[in-house]
Amino acid sequence: MRNMFANFNNQAFIVQDVINDFVSSKDGKQSEKTVKYYRERLKEFNDFLKQEGILHVHEITRAVVDRYMGARKAKNPKISNQTLNSYLRAIRAFVNYCIEEDYMKYFKITMYPKTSIPKKPYTEEEQALLLKKPDMNKCTFADYRNWVIVCHFLASGNRSRTVRYIRIKHVELDRKRIVLDTTKNNEVLYMPISDIYYPIIREYLKIRKGEPEDFLFCNQHGEQLTEGGLRKNMYNYNKGRGVETTSLHRFRNTFAETWIMNDGNPKKLQYALGHKTASMVDEYVSIYGRELSKEFNDYAPLSLQKEMLETKKKIRL
Repeated sequence: MRNMFANFNNQAFIVQDVINDFVSSKDGKQSEKTVKYYRERLKEFNDFLKQEGILHVHEITRAVVDRYMGARKAKNPKISNQTLNSYLRAIRAFVNYCIEEDYMKYFKITMYPKTSIPKKPYTEEEQALLLKKPDMNKCTFADYRNWVIVCHFLASGNRSRTVRYIRIKHVELDRKRIVLDTTKNNEVLYMPISDIYYPIIREYLKIRKGEPEDFLFCNQHGEQLTEGGLRKNMYNYNKGRGVETTSLHRFRNTFAETWIMNDGNPKKLQYALGHKTASMVDEYVSIYGRELSKEFNDYAPLSLQKEMLETKKKIRL
């Protein structure tokens, strides 16, 4: 642990220059979305610092950060702690980077307590509506694909961006796993294919066809689904099934809650969801391997809805 009483480097480092260095240090290590988040949040923070006449990183103190957060609250009195933390998280990462580089004195940033209630998971009744397989004699490919996407979400807990970037070659039926190479932390994860999901994804691959490099879940032109396209398709799918809630992230919440409520191992769940904390070792990804298969069979929401998944033969393209 770094000595909190160590003398910091008295050189005057320009805030914007250090922000550029910090953001550059994240390239290739974290997702483009995360890098963009740091860039945008720290630009807003630096704009405030300029208004305060602060140009050098060693001038940033806890009091300065507190004033900035106070300004955010003054601008929007109804702002939630969750939103405040989205600003504070970027500043904390930047400040910790500066402290490690001896650009400023040590001080600790504390997050706001969580007050917002996370989105409720899909109820068992809603899951049953969403998981009823479409009539393969009447449905379009898009209807069928959307059903498989719902099955995938409930079988994996994957983020929507991760799902959009899965390619056909990533589905390794012989090894009963899917390679996830686009994750929030830019780490390759291996998702076991549960027994109940296996025949679903196998059938989908036969119907979808395509080349190994093609995206698994494509649009009507065989191209990758955009984030907006995926959201629109799932919105229409849910509404068409009589399910009013349409959040993609709600599938992830459903996966997590179902796992926990059925006594699934929390540490393995953390791996399954792709979460990473400061205490994790680099080899964390490889710890569980085949052991995860049992949890995917026992605790994934899809595995608990077997009766809704009778397979039929035909589909109208």
